[in-house]
Amino acid sequence: MNRPTEDETEEQTAARQADYQRRQAEFKAEQERRETARQAEEDRIAKLKKKREASFQRILQTAPPVFSASQLRMLLRALVNLDPYTFADDLAVEMNGDAHDDRRSADEVLLTAIDGLADDKLTGFAVRLALAGHRGIPPDGEADYLTEAVAVFAPKQETKAPAKKPATVSKKTPPAKAAKRKA
Repeated sequence: MNRPTEDETEEQTAARQADYQRRQAEFKAEQERRETARQAEEDRIAKLKKKREASFQRILQTAPPVFSASQLRMLLRALVNLDPYTFADDLAVEMNGDAHDDRRSADEVLLTAIDGLADDKLTGFAVRLALAGHRGIPPDGEADYLTEAVAVFAPKQETKAPAKKPATVSKKTPPAKAAKRKA
């Protein structure tokens, strides 16, 4: 609030204080609006991340034992666009769990995992390796390889409503008509 001048009247003081209170109320309303918008954006991002993680898990669960040409092409595109400095580290930490005392490098953790996999799990590991770095929300303008992978590895099945059976006409004669025939 501005300091009063020596020749300020009571009316000017009241006006100055009212202006100060009005500006304080506007500031508080703007802060609340911004906080509400920030919270809504955080909620939207959390929901999107949860949806992307569910998609990633669905892809891993439905990984085929052999890739089709479109699946292999998509997988290779995702591999080419991985960050070569961090993708192995992130996946190794994820696979190694809470083993903080493990002195193995990320490469060693991944190679050990590969060596221990059953043959039918190798394609699933390849999918995990290629897509682990694409689980986050891509920046605007960049390709979304997780969405592409969903399209080729785990498309959502359309659920069709069961077809309604046509109403059948009863061959029974209604009771009123049957009574007339007997008479």
